[in-house]
Amino acid sequence: MFSGKSFKMIWAYTLTKSNKLQARDADSLSEMQRLSKEANWLWIDCMEPDDKELEIIAGLLKETEIIDAIRNRQIFSRCERINDYVLISIPLVVFKDTLETYPIYVFAKEKILITVRSKHSSKSITNTLKTFQDCILKVCERGVASSFIVSRLLHEVSDENLDVVMALRARTDEIEEKALANPGDKQINKTVFALKREISTLERILWTQRELMLSIEEGVVPVIQSSELSKQTLSHAVSNVSRELSLISSNDNALDSILRLQDLGMIHRVERTLVYLTLLTLIVSIIMILIEVGVLRILSD
Repeated sequence: MFSGKSFKMIWAYTLTKSNKLQARDADSLSEMQRLSKEANWLWIDCMEPDDKELEIIAGLLKETEIIDAIRNRQIFSRCERINDYVLISIPLVVFKDTLETYPIYVFAKEKILITVRSKHSSKSITNTLKTFQDCILKVCERGVASSFIVSRLLHEVSDENLDVVMALRARTDEIEEKALANPGDKQINKTVFALKREISTLERILWTQRELMLSIEEGVVPVIQSSELSKQTLSHAVSNVSRELSLISSNDNALDSILRLQDLGMIHRVERTLVYLTLLTLIVSIIMILIEVGVLRILSD
């Protein structure tokens, strides 16, 4: 869930008549509704919204049920219609001890864009803003600001998710080193299976993201129509995700190899135990034979 706070975290970005980006704080529904009527194009960005700010977003969308989905960080596998808005959820993944997902919720309608997100996506938002400002004249000439922002966000998030894929690979390498050093460690199997679950979750997220980007690239998503400016960006983002999925598959195979190594270690331990038991049985049998021979000699005497 998003955390409460006492400071404002809603920004409104508008385009002036001279095609310059103007940023301002926005803290009321009436102010945002006024901006949406007056501005040529409006982007409302809400980070870590508290209950009051979520109420403002619900008022803009004229929808309250979606607020629970935002609180629960729900990922939507496809575009959703929210009255006259289209909702796209862009899953940003963070990996430290466990995998956590922090979606960026993008609501688009004609010349209005609303993003609701956590602080974890600040880097993606900042980079998108910088790129937008660099290309603002080209974007404004073609009237494709919203599709440009969405494509850049998808590209930036795919870059950040690649860092998570590489972090998972580094964790796999650590486990592999431990398995080679101590193949008898039973804890390794538990660690491997836990990591495989994380990888499986990430794989599903990336597949969902890739399919969403392909839909936008094909131009079948309402409101967010792909432009020539955004097609190349989307193509790069799709390639990034495809590469990430390939790396994930390779990583999963590496974890399977660790499990096979552990199985071989267990087989070898069982084999050694059987050898020891066989030797022990043989020694006992020899002793019993010697005792029996000795007893028979005593009786014969």
